[in-house]
Amino acid sequence: MYVDIEKVLLLPDQPMRAAIEAIDTSGLKIAIIIDDSRRLLGLVTDGDIRRSLLQGHGLETPIREFMQAKPRTANWGSDKQVLLSRLRHEQILHMPIVDDEGRVRDLAYLPMLEQQSSHLNEVVIMAGGLGTRLRPLTEKVPKPLISVGGRPLIDTIVDRLVAQGLSNITLCVNYLGHMLEEHLGDGSRYGARFTYVRENKRMGTAGALSLLDKRPETSFFVMNGDILTSVDLMAMRSFHQENNSLATMAVNNFSYEVPFGVVDVRDRRITGLSEKPQCNFLVNAGIYLFEPEVLDHVPSDEFFDMNSFFDRLIDLDKPIVAFPVREHWLDIGRPDDLERANNTFSAVAGGKGSPDTGSTT
Repeated sequence: MYVDIEKVLLLPDQPMRAAIEAIDTSGLKIAIIIDDSRRLLGLVTDGDIRRSLLQGHGLETPIREFMQAKPRTANWGSDKQVLLSRLRHEQILHMPIVDDEGRVRDLAYLPMLEQQSSHLNEVVIMAGGLGTRLRPLTEKVPKPLISVGGRPLIDTIVDRLVAQGLSNITLCVNYLGHMLEEHLGDGSRYGARFTYVRENKRMGTAGALSLLDKRPETSFFVMNGDILTSVDLMAMRSFHQENNSLATMAVNNFSYEVPFGVVDVRDRRITGLSEKPQCNFLVNAGIYLFEPEVLDHVPSDEFFDMNSFFDRLIDLDKPIVAFPVREHWLDIGRPDDLERANNTFSAVAGGKGSPDTGSTT
């Protein structure tokens, strides 16, 4: 079971005081209302009770008079990560789990699922790049330690991973990697656990995976160490599972306006004109989710970039899918990207909100 729900199952003719007792003693912040056959009738939260009291109802008021009669539900047997994603997306704490007859079998409770989700998936952060395009800023510090919004970029990245229950983190380091290790330590002050892969030569964004001490036991994330994003990684995980994917790449929309009128020509004849058309592309967002067996296709101890890795998986006809990023995303690769990041992320650098701008173009 996800939680013990027996103490919060009530009948609709029971009084408000029974709902108050169930909510206060269970710690689940909810009462589930059922009929004599255990079929779901409604929910009662602390807010429902307070609103009822403000309307003049007393403690003996039957629950049926103020319960939520049409709560959102999930099907019995739903995957826990799918439930977690739904609760986060719909911004609710609870979702009764019912069988085909509508009988209550369990309860998905957001805090419990978030606690259970911790440490399930490892995250590998590629943090060994030279940061050439950001020089001279990266001549003395590695790119992940560059300040964005008043704090090191890597701190924001880690905070946002931990906030999603992803606290088992491996960092692949090379250029000035000792500075990253000294800054981050073992991860305990972030509520995480860090391990380090030390590259003795340039390995590329996929080649470094061959240096992992041990193969992850379950699906694992890989992401570049220069990305600021609020993407829901648990939604990406659910998408990955629903599509039975071996490798999933997050993709971001990139728009480009041609600054001239575009002429369509066929056999020397003009067939149409488009004034400054907008071209839209899906681009690699630098976030991936892999099943452990993909590591069989990473060459040992040699440079191998991520594009080549996906090309290999395509040639092998492996099931790989694209996950569209609809949240905010910004790659800190060039000076103008860094300026944009400082302008838009400074207010939320601690991971307490979302930036003002949408996906980068």
